[in-house]
Amino acid sequence: MATEQPGWADDVRKAAGGRPVSVALDPIGGEMSRSLVELLAPGGKLVSYGMIAEEPISVHASTLVGKSLTLCGKNIISGWQAESSPERRSSDIATAKQIALALTEQFDVAATYGLDDLASAVEHAVRPGKVGTVLIRP
Repeated sequence: MATEQPGWADDVRKAAGGRPVSVALDPIGGEMSRSLVELLAPGGKLVSYGMIAEEPISVHASTLVGKSLTLCGKNIISGWQAESSPERRSSDIATAKQIALALTEQFDVAATYGLDDLASAVEHAVRPGKVGTVLIRP
């Protein structure tokens, strides 16, 4: 579900078949976190693993306490190399690549750069107002 589309939260509820949403994974942070918390069932958990949004996560304490929610953060990059075997890392990368290639229509591409122009790719990726994904190809 694309969260930039109106009614995405209703789409999530529909996809869950009316069952409570017990866990939400949040790669964005900020306002998105609050929207995801609203979808959680009592006792639910929000796992934040990204910091795309510039603003902090803002959830009123009464929401956390009233629904007995758990908020946690997970750094998916820093410990990955140390905690995972070379085989696991290779498998994770291959799986991510398969998913990305299978869902290319889901990704708006802002630009494609070669490895020889990595500095421009990074500059473009962090540019304010950028829309789409910046790709780097060998």
